[in-house]
Amino acid sequence: MTASNSPFAAAYFLAKRLVSIGINPFQSDAERYVVLLGDGGGEIIDWGRPLRGTRYFGPNAIRKDRPMVDSFQSFAKQYGLHDCVFWGVGLTGAKAEPDHLNAALKSFNRKINVEFSELRKSGAFELLLLVIHPRYDEVSGLFDLHAHFIAKVPLEHREAVKHRLRVKFSKFHLPDNPIRNAPAAVTYMLWGIFRNKIMIRWPDHALKAAWKLTESRFRFVRTGGRFAKWKASKTPSRDGAVATMDQAQKSINRAESADPRQKVVNGDRLLSKIMLKIRGVRTSALLFEAAPKARAVAVSSHQRIVSQDVV
Repeated sequence: MTASNSPFAAAYFLAKRLVSIGINPFQSDAERYVVLLGDGGGEIIDWGRPLRGTRYFGPNAIRKDRPMVDSFQSFAKQYGLHDCVFWGVGLTGAKAEPDHLNAALKSFNRKINVEFSELRKSGAFELLLLVIHPRYDEVSGLFDLHAHFIAKVPLEHREAVKHRLRVKFSKFHLPDNPIRNAPAAVTYMLWGIFRNKIMIRWPDHALKAAWKLTESRFRFVRTGGRFAKWKASKTPSRDGAVATMDQAQKSINRAESADPRQKVVNGDRLLSKIMLKIRGVRTSALLFEAAPKARAVAVSSHQRIVSQDVV
């Protein structure tokens, strides 16, 4: 069985798999639909039940990760990436059984914290961004746990830092190549945590083990050093956030009053105005949640699965 190239389609395919093994991946039973604006001419497309907000699903991960990519790109432009490296570490001899994945991941994370803390104390290492990947190995049936990170390591300390990492981790990738494309590096790190198109091939017990990680709210992504401080300084103040929310609500209200669908189906709730890619074309749309007894939208589930992609 396969899914289309759409992240939305792959996510819903995985959601169906989870339902089949007794896991509820949905936020609620309420159905949603979108009304296309602009050239879409009011076309109505079924959007299905809302998935839970975990990064287990590709569309959620994209929404979470794009701001991080943009932030790191802005940070790199402002401060540069002189003496920065893009490295990886792992434990080849400690692959995790699916039934013990959560404990193994926490143990791996503790080891990273201890070793990176010691390196940081030496003044020779400054972590900027860390991402942990739980990668299922179809051959062994085990999870390969490894981490990718961007850190500032001055050239004069680099060999010493490499030596410690080689001693403490049985798997490592420690090139001296400069980071030429910061957004590409961060994108690779973030969007490789749960790759839905590959997960489709995973057996049920592996999907269940990965789902438990999201329920435990394990932190797959961490910032550090001057990047963490820079990012915190860019966080909007409470007053600014409230003003942004007020402006967003005004936009929604204007869109709601202008939407002809409101005259047809009473009781449906407008959630937001969003941008979609429909059949390869970007377009704006209104996202609605159908009232409990609203008339079902006449669109096949096949169209729902393969034709939409939030961008």
